[in-house]
Parts: sequence; structure tokens; C-alpha cells
Amino acid sequence: MKKFIGLTLLAILLSACDQSPTETKTVVAPPAASEIATLTEKEKPKNKQASTSIVLLYKVEEPNVDPYESRIIITDKYIRLDDNDDGNDFVLVDRAKEIVYSVSDDNDSILVVKHQPVTIKSPVELTSDTVRTPDKNSPKIDDRELVHYVFKVNGEACQDAMIAEGLLTNATAAIAEYRRILAGQHAKTFNSTPADLRNTCDMALHIFQPDRYLQFGLPVHERDHTGYQRSLIDFDDAYEPKPELFVLPQEFDQFSLDELQAPAEEAPLKAS
Repeated sequence: MKKFIGLTLLAILLSACDQSPTETKTVVAPPAASEIATLTEKEKPKNKQASTSIVLLYKVEEPNVDPYESRIIITDKYIRLDDNDDGNDFVLVDRAKEIVYSVSDDNDSILVVKHQPVTIKSPVELTSDTVRTPDKNSPKIDDRELVHYVFKVNGEACQDAMIAEGLLTNATAAIAEYRRILAGQHAKTFNSTPADLRNTCDMALHIFQPDRYLQFGLPVHERDHTGYQRSLIDFDDAYEPKPELFVLPQEFDQFSLDELQAPAEEAPLKAS
């Protein structure tokens, strides 16, 4: 995987100590209607809030990377994030245990991230502002009008999203769970990041306000200050996933970032 495994679970968690400072950019204008029209080209299944399995398919673009597809499968028990294939490069979230597993086929390994509360305080005051603008010209998604949101921190536009308000709230709740688990690990490694590499947008998005943009509904198109963006190109709220998609490879070693930073007292857990 690219964004989910490569950046979210490795680069951010291991901190930005070996990276150059990130320049904060103002988020560009909302996407044209043509960018999100794909969802209206065929009749979409009606949103059934009681449905227990959902699949979301995205087109992802980020700097210096060819566009690719990303898939999120959500059930009552698990969340799987991958590059729209059934291989052994994926992220699995055990929702009951609040554990994220990042599975790497290249390294035959599984990075384990357990939920822990964010106990640190921001070194600078973070003042949030949200600009909401209904967009009557965009096509409706599942009979819901799109609303343009700009999420600002200390006056800087950190995230920009076209949101179908109230759409698939069970999916947004699951994604918010995933982001909150990561926030605890981000917070734990935050002090190892040099002060000159700390960015207010990154602090808000990844630690102190990880689910802010998910409060209003499912983002159909979203961009952040780094240039990363993704567009929802399809979804199915009556999806029936294969059970094996939620099974960890038993032959892969499991490890945590704590084990990388200090001698392990116990052998890594094996997948059951």
C-alpha cells in the first residue's frame, strides 16, 4: 500500500526526524463537479444505515506518486484498508480490541499499533475554524447534496473536503476509530520530532483532531495541506466480503514500535 501503510503507519509513526521541513500550503479551491460525477453515472445502492458491511473505493493522488486506487472494507468487527487487491499488503483494524495491524508482504511482518489515549498537550495553542459552503451545482450522492468544507488551524487551511452530509455515518464512525488509534501512537512519538519540523496542520490532523473532518458525513473528495487527495469513485453498502480478507498471515512476525525503540522483554505475539 502507499498512503495508508507507507505514510500513515510508518513515516508518521516513526516521526519526521529524517525528513526536511514541510511547507504549509493553502488548500486549493474545491473540485469541479466533473471530478465527482463518476458516482452518479449509475444508480447507487441506497444507503442502509443498518447494513453491517460496506466497501469504499477511492482514487488517490499524492505528490511524486502515480495515481492509484484504495479500498476500505468495513464490517462490525474489522476494517481493512488496501490498494484494491486481496494480497498481503494491507491494514487491518480489530475494532473490538482497538488494534491496528499493518501487514507488509515485502518484509513478511506485521506492525502492531494498540490504542492508547492522547495524553500530551500541544506545544502551541491550536485554534480551529470551519468554513461551510453548500454547493448546489454539484451532483447529488445518494440523494444528498454536497457541502464544501475548509478546516483551518490557526488561520491556515489544513484540509478541504466535499462532504455528503449524513452519508454512511457508520462508515465515517469506523474510519474515525482507526484515526483515533493512530493518534495515540503519533502522540507517543511526538516528542522525538524536532521542534522545527513540527507543523500545526500535522499536529491537528494526526494527533489532536484526527476525526474532525468526519463529524459531518462521508467526504466524497478531500485534500490536505501536503497535496494528498482522494476521491470516492464507488461504494456498496450491501457488500459481502470474503472472510479470509480479515485473517492475518500466521507466518509473519509481529512487532511494535516500542520494540524497535527498546529491548523486547517478550517475544512478539503470533497471529492466531
